[in-house]
Amino acid sequence: MAQKHEIGITIKNLPNQEVILGHHFNEKLIPDDTAKLDSKGVGVFKGKKELTGGMYFVFLPNRNYFDILIDNDNQKFSIENDTTDFLEKMVITGSLENQLFVDYQKFLNASKEEYEKISADLTKYKEKNNTAKIEECQAKLDVINKNVENKYQEQISKYPNMFFSKFLTATRDITIPENITDQNERYFYYKAHYFDNFDLSDGRLLRTALYEPKIERYIENIVVQMPDSLIKETTMMVNKARTSEELFRYVLVYFFNKYAKSESMMAENVYCSLAEIYVKDAVWDTDSFKTALKKKITKKENCLVGNKSKPMLMQLLPNDTTRIDALRPFTEVLKTEGVEIEKKKPDFEARRNDVVKILDNLVNKFDGYVEMHDSKSKYTLITFWEPDCSHCKEEIPKLFKYYQDTLKNYGVTVWAVYMNKSVDNLGDLHRHINKWFDFVKEHKLFEKGWINCWNPFDQYRDNYDVNSTPTLYLLDEKKEILAKRLSHTQVYELINMIEEAENKK
Repeated sequence: MAQKHEIGITIKNLPNQEVILGHHFNEKLIPDDTAKLDSKGVGVFKGKKELTGGMYFVFLPNRNYFDILIDNDNQKFSIENDTTDFLEKMVITGSLENQLFVDYQKFLNASKEEYEKISADLTKYKEKNNTAKIEECQAKLDVINKNVENKYQEQISKYPNMFFSKFLTATRDITIPENITDQNERYFYYKAHYFDNFDLSDGRLLRTALYEPKIERYIENIVVQMPDSLIKETTMMVNKARTSEELFRYVLVYFFNKYAKSESMMAENVYCSLAEIYVKDAVWDTDSFKTALKKKITKKENCLVGNKSKPMLMQLLPNDTTRIDALRPFTEVLKTEGVEIEKKKPDFEARRNDVVKILDNLVNKFDGYVEMHDSKSKYTLITFWEPDCSHCKEEIPKLFKYYQDTLKNYGVTVWAVYMNKSVDNLGDLHRHINKWFDFVKEHKLFEKGWINCWNPFDQYRDNYDVNSTPTLYLLDEKKEILAKRLSHTQVYELINMIEEAENKK
């Protein structure tokens, strides 16, 4: 059977050594094939597998390497080189593209050497203020720049479909027309044309050092860092990459991991958008992983920034110490009758019914149910916390003081939601609830607009994706989520920024 790739290799001064053929993958060097050179330094890379197009390298035992190009059209050619000078001594037979690649590098090297020499002279003449020589040097530099540009234009016009031409173009940034002088217009032009020279759908560019830095710079420095913009642009890039499974997988996984790891509250919106694509189209992953991922993003989608928050029906804790202490006898039932129920009724349905009755009897002794969405406050701050949490013990008193001194002046209502222990252990729940009572009393968490509340039957752990405490959410008067997982000082900073923007309007 004919070989899919067959690349002869001759390296003078390197007899009886093993050399490696591999490809670039961003900053990584990935091996693909090996060849054992004979006593004359002659060998061959060959195999039945066609190599994916891109920039490849030949890696030598002394850890040096030189680059070549491989495309789908021609994977049978030969290379001759010498360890004394990889570029000047390289000879390519049977591959016009690689010969052009080598000639272009030689031309650029010579142009660079000449440019650096003239630049040194220019600096010297500037120090002497020699106007004539300065103009002469600048004219020579302009000629070099023009020759380099002409060489590039010659390559891409004569061989427009050659991968080398695509690669050269991909290395070049776009030029904004000089007649566009307004900074905003320049930005929008640059953004709209950012990928004019770079084909996102060309999987061969993945086998260079160009692809990842190009998309990373775009998403980090060019795109507005707001969820809608980030979702639109990441989706665009992922869809452009659907020309091959390898490219699609790389781009999707790259952005998926990027926003999965990001600590930015905006990142979750982008992560969920990408996860939807992943669940639907990631044929390389397991059904079990995608099922778990779907469950995870469904939970996160309940509480993304910019979305309407989920309703939250809460029972209010009495706002004075005497009435709180009056609840303690009713919590004792959790420890007495509740524990007995757990012992005697292993049947889930029977146990659950009796546990619900006990809990319902307790919560009905509170100050009544109130729906958080019925609040007319300009801002609503929800803090999910528990008295066993060491961080909560520090942050809740600070938040309360901050609310008294600052936040309440901005029309903020705080819903301090007690995160109860699991109802599967009523004895432990009894202890935990009394710790909540003790903490509220000790720190005198009583203030108009500060609402101590709970509901053992509510789904706020899922609706607000509460995996740790304290967790803070800031809502506007429409109960849309402005921000989440904030510190108490960040709450003020965000509100102040919103207020200033409203005042300017």
